[in-house]
Amino acid sequence: MLLSLNFINTDINEKIAYDHKERFDPRLSYLNSIDKLEAYIDSKESDGHISPNTVDYVVTISEAIKNRFYHGFSHFSLNENWIAALSERVIGYGLASKVRPDDIMKHPYAACSQQAMVMMAILKRKNISYRSVGFPHHFALEVLVNDKWYYFDPNMEPNMKNEDRLESNWKCCADNLKKFYDTTRFKDLDWKFGKNLMVTTGKVNDTPAGNAKLFQSATGFFSRILWCFPLLLVLYRSRRTAMANLKKLWLFLTKNQKQYNWNQAYKANSLT
Repeated sequence: MLLSLNFINTDINEKIAYDHKERFDPRLSYLNSIDKLEAYIDSKESDGHISPNTVDYVVTISEAIKNRFYHGFSHFSLNENWIAALSERVIGYGLASKVRPDDIMKHPYAACSQQAMVMMAILKRKNISYRSVGFPHHFALEVLVNDKWYYFDPNMEPNMKNEDRLESNWKCCADNLKKFYDTTRFKDLDWKFGKNLMVTTGKVNDTPAGNAKLFQSATGFFSRILWCFPLLLVLYRSRRTAMANLKKLWLFLTKNQKQYNWNQAYKANSLT
């Protein structure tokens, strides 16, 4: 049974359907790796003659990710990591939500933190500094351009001009960002962003979800080999049974051999 789980290509956790309100372009589904996404972004920047180390350069990266995904957590299916998939189904806590950018790229949908992680992976390749921006129930990022921090949120797609993104303009206050979001789509901004709260920023160029990566690496490994342990136990028990039977056979044969030798000796003595 454990082995069969590695062949079931099913996501047993919640999947959200596309609501046709986001800027999702299904034609970009061929961009199923960070390498391909980077090449696509490079072509867009080349076609638009966009200079590196500019805010427009980062906007192009963000726009590509907006068009590549719609909102929804991308999870491990059973055949990818059945331990993580079942753990999230039973316990929750996002245990099956993918955190490696290349794994996320296999899906048409990704949550706020996942889209931010994909963008961070591209920024890291371009040697552009970034840091996470945390809210009570949302996750975005800031990007450093010409020694100034600019806010980006590829998942919820705020309508912002470049100067609106400047941290010095929104002053790290979550309430100052809400006006840039579509309230017809997001009626729970107070829940996502909180009220009268200052955002929390992460370390510069930090790789998020380190513990999740360790958990998913370990469970992915054990998902592949765990079926071996019951088999080894069966073989071990079978070997013990076989050895016990061999021992009984050996005792039976040696006993009969002794009996035979005694009978032969008795017959020889009788003849004399």
